[in-house]
Amino acid sequence: MLAFEYNPQAALYAPCIFIEVGMPDRGHVMDPTVYFEDGILETAERWEALDHKLKTLKGWERGLFGRGQIIRTRWDGGRRRFLAGSDSIGDGAAYPV
Repeated sequence: MLAFEYNPQAALYAPCIFIEVGMPDRGHVMDPTVYFEDGILETAERWEALDHKLKTLKGWERGLFGRGQIIRTRWDGGRRRFLAGSDSIGDGAAYPV
């Protein structure tokens, strides 16, 4: 949200990447795989040109990236305002309690 000046919903809609490398400290080392969420093909092609092992995830496979809800608080004219967003792969609800 800060780097790209996104609101909470835009941040959750932004495509994700996940780099799987295993757990070397536990003796589980693997050939690193970079998983890309569908929608950032140009970025994936650049990584592939650098000889990275890639896989693009679509639909329910996107569950690998997890899900999220964001609630941001800000003050506007002396009043507390909430901005919320929810990932489409989650339950679709984000609200302050």
